[in-house]
Amino acid sequence: MANLLYRKRAAAVLFSLIMACLLAFAGLLAGMYLYGHFGPPARDYDETDDYLCGLLVGGIFAVAGGSVLLWKLWPRSSPKLPSVSEKS
Repeated sequence: MANLLYRKRAAAVLFSLIMACLLAFAGLLAGMYLYGHFGPPARDYDETDDYLCGLLVGGIFAVAGGSVLLWKLWPRSSPKLPSVSEKS
């Protein structure tokens, strides 16, 4: 019984980490695109503001999405049902 609970917890953590990495990558791309599209024009091609904005947005996506997924997927403890010996 405890082994099954540990496996469910491990699966929830692993899935949340994978999804957080994907969300971070999507946030990186979205932040870089939005800053490059709506931000001030770059003076040279080595401008790092796009990357920093992308990292900030990606980090926020990863932390928020990973924590929400972990909170939603974490196995809850079921209430103990009274056994037959406790009823009599």
